[in-house]
Amino acid sequence: MDPRKNYYEALGVPENASDDDIRKAFRRLAKKYHPDVNPGSKTAEAKFKDINEAHEILSDAKKRAEYDAVRKGAYAGWGEAGGGPFGRPGGAGGFGRGGPFRYEETVDFGDIIGDLLRGQGGVGRAARGGDLSLELEVDFLDMARGAVREISYNRPRVCPSCGGTGRSGRRGCADCLGTGVKQVPETIKVKIPAGAQDGASIRVPGKGEEGEPRGGSGDLVIRLKMIPHPYFRRSGSDILVDVPIHYSEAVKGAKITVPTIDGPVTVTVPAGSSSGVKLRLKGKGVPAPGKSGRGDEYAVLHVAVPGARSEDFLKLVERLKAFEDPNLRGGWN
Repeated sequence: MDPRKNYYEALGVPENASDDDIRKAFRRLAKKYHPDVNPGSKTAEAKFKDINEAHEILSDAKKRAEYDAVRKGAYAGWGEAGGGPFGRPGGAGGFGRGGPFRYEETVDFGDIIGDLLRGQGGVGRAARGGDLSLELEVDFLDMARGAVREISYNRPRVCPSCGGTGRSGRRGCADCLGTGVKQVPETIKVKIPAGAQDGASIRVPGKGEEGEPRGGSGDLVIRLKMIPHPYFRRSGSDILVDVPIHYSEAVKGAKITVPTIDGPVTVTVPAGSSSGVKLRLKGKGVPAPGKSGRGDEYAVLHVAVPGARSEDFLKLVERLKAFEDPNLRGGWN
């Protein structure tokens, strides 16, 4: 215990905080600054140590009363060696391990293991494990057609050395660093349904955080992130693809090849087509999960204007003016 430190401030609670308020504050901060959540962060490690120390004192009624008394000046001269009943910190009768206030660097995680390891699973020996979540990038065609992907991740499981208590005898468990949990590598296969949407989630039961005995494990929630395709795009269960056509094909009509997720198909461009015309390819879209049938594909036509600027070409353009509609934009007036 060090009365020079403000343990209430460390936990973010007022000095009249109830035991329940202190417990909740500690759980919230422990989850935020836990070493497993902030690997390699010296700042988080120091913060985690501070809140452990604060909780050790404030959660014990006797230690808290003694701490409050010292801070309020009930024992004058505590800071000078021999000047008061406690002397200089660390000296005879002081705040070292031999004095009346014992400083402990370890903390019993038994009452917070539920929140640290099970998310919202609650506290208790039969608490269900919390859900885990991760993001999986999947390319456009795999999400359209469906696929099976192998995923590797670290799954928190109850530490076999301490049974999840975080302690080994009177000390913190060395295997799990006092957390009561071990990060165990796990690999699973996940089926991505055909037609899955960007941002959709797949829930794998029982593959989340391991709970207490009889509590069961949480689920693994996989959020799908679609990798864009070079030319296909989605609109629900429909697919759209921009298709460039020549000016002559737009005027005279033509048969052209259009890509689909099943392979190329031949479609007919009607004579007189303009940019923006959509040609429907029925049933060439993607399945709607949970429904029968597939959506459609739409080939969106874009008339390509020739880039040539020769004299002969410009003369030809002048001749074409005779066939243009003089009131093409007349409705705007």
